[in-house]
Amino acid sequence: MKSILQTYVEKEIWLLIRDKWYFATIIGVVDDLLWFKHRTHNKETEEDTLWEMVVKTSEVIAIDKVVSVMSRKPDVFMSRLLEADNTTHNHQQEHEK
Repeated sequence: MKSILQTYVEKEIWLLIRDKWYFATIIGVVDDLLWFKHRTHNKETEEDTLWEMVVKTSEVIAIDKVVSVMSRKPDVFMSRLLEADNTTHNHQQEHEK
């Protein structure tokens, strides 16, 4: 598990530690310890809190990497498609010059 976690240093990843999921950025893996940061959101106060935690690597149950996110809202979906199309079109024009 340590070698897998080390490949995600300074990257965002979902971690299942004990029985709770964290969307975290791994800061480091040293010996048998995992050091990471994550945020929590308080809906009542609308405040975000940034936490840093250190746990034993043996407490990590699973790792889940987000590959892509796509909105199902039609307007957001279409605008993202148009952005991607414009980027591709501009990139092709640069190569044609």
